[in-house]
Amino acid sequence: MKYLTGMADAVEREQALAWLREDANNRKYFDQLKEIYEAAKISQPSSVYDKNMSWEKVKSLYYKRRITKLENADQEDRRYFIREIVKYAALILAIVTLGILGFRFLSYKSLNSSAQVWNEVEAPFGSRTVVNLADGSKVWLNAGSKLKYAANFSQNNREVILTGEAYFDISKYKEMQFIVKTSHLNVKVLGTEFNVKAYPEENTIQTTLVKGSITIEGAASENKIKTEIYLKPNQSITYIKDMNLFEKAPDKDDTMDKVAIGDNQNLVFLPKIDPVVFTSWKDNKWFIKGETLSSLAIKLERRYNVKIEFTSESLKLYKFSGTLRDETLEQVLNLMQFSAPIEYSIKENNVYLNENKSFKKSYDEMLINR
Repeated sequence: MKYLTGMADAVEREQALAWLREDANNRKYFDQLKEIYEAAKISQPSSVYDKNMSWEKVKSLYYKRRITKLENADQEDRRYFIREIVKYAALILAIVTLGILGFRFLSYKSLNSSAQVWNEVEAPFGSRTVVNLADGSKVWLNAGSKLKYAANFSQNNREVILTGEAYFDISKYKEMQFIVKTSHLNVKVLGTEFNVKAYPEENTIQTTLVKGSITIEGAASENKIKTEIYLKPNQSITYIKDMNLFEKAPDKDDTMDKVAIGDNQNLVFLPKIDPVVFTSWKDNKWFIKGETLSSLAIKLERRYNVKIEFTSESLKLYKFSGTLRDETLEQVLNLMQFSAPIEYSIKENNVYLNENKSFKKSYDEMLINR
C-alpha cells in the first residue's frame, strides 16, 4: 500500500510491481484502490492533507464498498433462493390444485353416474301422443298425461311412471318385468296390452287388460292393497283412493260389480267387459257406452282443451252412448243436444251447458213411455 501512497522504497516498489504482473485480478484490485485513493485525496483540502488519515479513509471506503458488494451479493442469493422457493411452491400448488380438481371431477362423475337421469314425455290437453321405448314397447298417452322413464331404460330395469292415462303394448322380455308405477298402485307385466287411467285429480285408478296377464300391487307409499291382484283378458279393476268420496259421488255407477278381493275394500272388479270402451280413446273411433255427462265432460275437457261448466247439477246425470269419429267439439255438442234436453254456448275456451226446458218435457215423457 506504500507503493500507492508514494512511501515505498525501491524493494517495496519492485515487490508491488511483481505482484501486479502476477495476476490480472491483482491489477484490477489495485486500480480500484487507486481510484478510491485519488477520490479521497481530491475531496480533502490541501492545507490539511494528512497521508495517514487519508489512507485510513481509503481503507474505510474500500471495505465499505466491499461489504456493500457482499451484502448485495447476499441479497441476490436470497432473491434467487426465494425465486426457487416460489417456483417450487407454484409447482406444488399446481399439482395440489390439479389433484383437487381431479378429485372433484371424479366425485362429480361418480355422483352423476349414481344419480338417475330421466326422460319425460307429455301429452298436453287437446292432444295425444305415442312413445316408442327402447325395448320395442309402444305407449299411447291420452290428453293431460305424462310418462317418465330412465334414460338408460331397459338396461337395468323396465320401469315407467305414469300420471294420467296410457295404453301399453309391451314387448315380451322374460328376463325383466315391465312395471307401470302410479301414485297408489303398480302394474307388473312381462309382455301384454293393457290400459291404465291414473289422473291425480280423479278419485280412482282404473286398469283394463286386453291381452296376456298383469299383476297389480299397492305402491310402497300407499299400500292399501293387501295382496297381489291378477287380471285376465277382458277384465278391469278400479282402485278407489277415498271410499268416502266414492260413496258420495252423485254419478256413481251402481251396476258395477263391486268385489272385495280378500281385505281389499278399495277395489271395484269387473270380471267381463268390452275393452274397446276403455281403450278406444286412442283410435279414430271413440266408443262411448252408458257414460254419465259428468264423467264424459271431464274427458271432453281433456280431449278438446276446454272448460265445461254446468248451470244445473241435474244435467250431470244424463247418460250417453255412441261412436265418435274425430268430430270437432261443436259436432259432439250438437249430437248431445239431439239426444238429451241440453243446450250449450261457447265463449273462448269455456263451454256452458244449460237445460233445454222446452225439450225436457217431451224427453221425460219419452223415458216414461219406454
